Amino acid sequence: MAALRVLIVDDDPMVAQLHRMFVERTPGFIVTGIASTGEAAVEMVQGDRPDVVLLDLQLPGISGIDVLRLLRTHHGDDVDVIAVTADRRASSVAQMRMLGVAHYLAKPFSLRELRSRLRSVARVRSALSSRQSFAGQSEIDEVMHSEFVADIPPSRPDDPTDQEIRAGHPLDLLRERADLAISEQAHSMDFTLHTLADSLHVSARQLQRAYARDGRSVQDAIRDHRVGVAAMLMLGVERLTATEITRRSGFSSPRSLRRAFQDVHGVPPARWRAAHATVEIDESE
Repeated sequence: MAALRVLIVDDDPMVAQLHRMFVERTPGFIVTGIASTGEAAVEMVQGDRPDVVLLDLQLPGISGIDVLRLLRTHHGDDVDVIAVTADRRASSVAQMRMLGVAHYLAKPFSLRELRSRLRSVARVRSALSSRQSFAGQSEIDEVMHSEFVADIPPSRPDDPTDQEIRAGHPLDLLRERADLAISEQAHSMDFTLHTLADSLHVSARQLQRAYARDGRSVQDAIRDHRVGVAAMLMLGVERLTATEITRRSGFSSPRSLRRAFQDVHGVPPARWRAAHATVEIDESE
């Protein structure tokens, strides 16, 4: 199955880039563009024909719900929509459900949560395109109720087994499995290159070789995940100190978090978060 094309719609450029990073770290998906307004999103869907839209509901101008109504009017069911929003109101969930969203993800969320929804969309699309009818009600229910999300195992059926990796399975698949382990565990401060290698039953050197094929290191991948977790915590409704964000995202100190954030985003956390006045981060500790 060809890679699914994803359009990201969010008016915050930093959040949009974070979502881009999450999507690009999910095998089988590519980002075709980023729209910062509802009007731009409708135009880009018309021009780029994405398969999936990650849609924020709170947009300047046309709201996310109105964007979805326009997509359904002009494109029918050709586009799968995943609502990605801080809006937790029951009325919004009800409206998006009636308009046929594939999933509704409330910010902040993890890479693993987004990855499971993206893979659910891919599996449902594959199930619908590969057959003309279904054998029974249970197969229909899986598609209609998106039960693929709950049933997705920690690894995909086509992921390499430990035995395959030890036997010299391609390094690209080793890196994919390592990425999954990072997305699940790297926000623990005990998680390191060597604990990751041990869990996959490979050497640290082999793991570094796998990431070198992608032009980065294992340490870069762990750092990027932790920065992503920290960013999502900053966007959450909880009022958190820098120390608490540091602990939950797996950094050893607020200083190391700020340094990693600067490396990834080019600005310190406080500046990155300055545009969001609803939650303040105390960096005085």
